[in-house]
Amino acid sequence: MATHVRVRTPEERQTRPTEAVAVPVAGPLEGRTLGSYRVLGLLGRGGMGSVYLAEHAVIGRKAAIKVLNPEIAADPEAVSRFFTEARAVNDIRHPNIIEVTDYGQFESLYCIVMEYLEGETLAARLGRASALDEPTVIRIMKQCTSALGAAHDRGLVHRDIKPENIFLRAHPDYPDFVKLLDFGIAKLLGDGRGVGHHTQTGSVLGTPAYMSPEQCLGESALDTRSDIYSLGVVIYQMLTGRPPFSGETLGRLIVCHVSEEAIPPCVLNPGVSRAMNDVVMRTLQKKPKDRYQNARDLREALERVLAPHHRVATPMFGVNVPGSFPFGSLAVGFPGSSAGGGGTGAGSGDDGVVVDPHGVGDSRRESGRAGGSSPTPLTVQAHRPPVGGSAGRGAPAFQAPGPVQALTRRMVAIVDEHVATGRLQLPDLPGPSLSCIELARKGRLGFQDAANLLGPSPALRSRLMKLANSAAFPSLMPATTLELAVARLGAQGIVTALIEFAARETLEGRELRIKDLLRRIWPHAVGAGLMAAELAQHLGSPCVPGDAYLAGLLSSIGKPLVGQLLLEVERQMQRSGNRQGMGEEVFRTVMDLSHARAGAALCRHWELPSEVAVAIEQQGTWNPAQPTALENLVRFATATASRLGLGVGNPNFAELDRVLDEGRPLLGLEPAVLRRLGHGFKERALGLSRIRG
Repeated sequence: MATHVRVRTPEERQTRPTEAVAVPVAGPLEGRTLGSYRVLGLLGRGGMGSVYLAEHAVIGRKAAIKVLNPEIAADPEAVSRFFTEARAVNDIRHPNIIEVTDYGQFESLYCIVMEYLEGETLAARLGRASALDEPTVIRIMKQCTSALGAAHDRGLVHRDIKPENIFLRAHPDYPDFVKLLDFGIAKLLGDGRGVGHHTQTGSVLGTPAYMSPEQCLGESALDTRSDIYSLGVVIYQMLTGRPPFSGETLGRLIVCHVSEEAIPPCVLNPGVSRAMNDVVMRTLQKKPKDRYQNARDLREALERVLAPHHRVATPMFGVNVPGSFPFGSLAVGFPGSSAGGGGTGAGSGDDGVVVDPHGVGDSRRESGRAGGSSPTPLTVQAHRPPVGGSAGRGAPAFQAPGPVQALTRRMVAIVDEHVATGRLQLPDLPGPSLSCIELARKGRLGFQDAANLLGPSPALRSRLMKLANSAAFPSLMPATTLELAVARLGAQGIVTALIEFAARETLEGRELRIKDLLRRIWPHAVGAGLMAAELAQHLGSPCVPGDAYLAGLLSSIGKPLVGQLLLEVERQMQRSGNRQGMGEEVFRTVMDLSHARAGAALCRHWELPSEVAVAIEQQGTWNPAQPTALENLVRFATATASRLGLGVGNPNFAELDRVLDEGRPLLGLEPAVLRRLGHGFKERALGLSRIRG
């Protein structure tokens, strides 16, 4: 939403102001009107300016307006530095960084218009609570590292990380939702100047108690690892109630940062775990090369500190994931589910058979790319369905000969051959989606990059805008531009959404016959993805929750691909004079038996993480050597989603119960945990399936 503050042209924003004249303000600003905003009162003062609470005169929306202090507005360098913050924040566009809606000059005042936040700063929280517990520290710091990572990806060093610049927003769904403030002294990497203003070599900018050793020494080659040190100081204070160093003079404080070792936080607070103590001490290393090298590494280290049952702290994929994920009653003898709970989305066969067209008694676990330079020979057992069919490996082939079984065996062999030789028709991802996924894999997907790539595609643009303004991303203000929508979703959310768009189109298929056979497959896919992600978090699985979500979501995506091939084969048979169709039983059984390898081939074709493809390919059997392996999570998640009423086709409750009975002890899931995780799960998955994709 624009204001009537006069905003500089892009050309003006790229140049340093050559002149700025300070005009004294007559009296306080309370009651005055700045553009479209009426100033209500003072919120606080800082080194460069004051922040006022204001209200839009027409729509009543509140905003925070930072006004440069008049006594320093005459300094062109100060004015340039002041607008550095607005430009820097506007370029980053991250959910955990305060949003700037406008900036410019109004009469004699230089102003930045920002979103108004309700809550408190971390400094205020520490002043009231002294030390915080580890789960709270990690919940806050994971968001800080995410925000800093986005800034660092833009080549920006914050240089003033401190509790006063970490705001804890009062959010009804996400406690302690972080907003990182004050990029007023940010510095671009690879430039000897600050952004838009000169920073003299040897000058000390920042807050001494939180500055890195190199920042204390005024080194010009300051990089992102300086922010890592400052964040470590903040974490230290959150855990112990005091910063690691203090001194009566600035010189003494600088000496401490440069040459003295901090007392380990576990000495001051015995409640600090060894793992957390090690993380903090590494961030406080004097030499940048000895610290975590980027914010992403620090975030991952913090995630590893928590016990598995605490590893649910921040929302994933823009979806409101509560602290204890709902998982209905999963005790033996489930309450009867209604409406299509059946054959798991990972595949179930009504007759419970495993086809081995060439007599190979055991399916081999393969992680290679389907259709590569060395195609898998056809003498590989058709993959048994993850849920349904005989238990365990080496299960017998069809027990009795017959025309239906023989036809099914032949179709399974044809599908396997097409997958192994790379001849199975696989849908492509749109070019912009592939480009975004590639940048994200390299850790270089910025919000502006995503907007530039996706903007030219009307279909992707429209769907992203709709998703960003849906209930999955609650906000008081709509995202009116693609740039705002991309910022609201976040980098990981963008990638997930793009995969969801393509997955839904593939799962729901084009042919009416396949659509009819796979009714309700999209709600099941969303439910399986959510379940797999929550299991990964709850169990402390080594797999990334985002990968678990994708593996669950795509666990059945091979079914429509197999179905499409079967339709083509049937048409060829009919053209050659065989007028008899395959029948629904053959279609269902072949899809159940063959979809895993087809789905894995599609994941590789879309260049998704290899762990996702391997898990989908291997979901047909348990991996007892690694209980929390991704394929085990996917197998259990798909069965659970089906048993709770999100299945595809006719339910096979006995087989679903058998799989769940096998999986519960393997995963170490207690009945009470399962009941808690399942409460309201079906309703939530159905709701999200209407929004996602």
